[in-house]
Amino acid sequence: MSQNKNQEQENAEKRKNIPLSNAEALSFFFIPIGFAKINRWKNTDFNESEIERFKKFGFERKIKQASEMRIFGMIFYISIAIILAYLIK
Repeated sequence: MSQNKNQEQENAEKRKNIPLSNAEALSFFFIPIGFAKINRWKNTDFNESEIERFKKFGFERKIKQASEMRIFGMIFYISIAIILAYLIK
């Protein structure tokens, strides 16, 4: 019984430190904000639902990395807009 409890604690600790997969990181980078609202009363934003899932299961590292990827994605799109505005002039 004690060994089983220790195993559960080890698994919980491992979950906290699992990094984002490449696919998860790319989704947070390329879609940093939720604009895919099909029904305004229902949350259809994939990234928001993923962050809620990370919180629910205690994926602390994934939450931090997802927030960073969203910021980098926003910076990327703002940079592209500035470059395009400069080139169009």
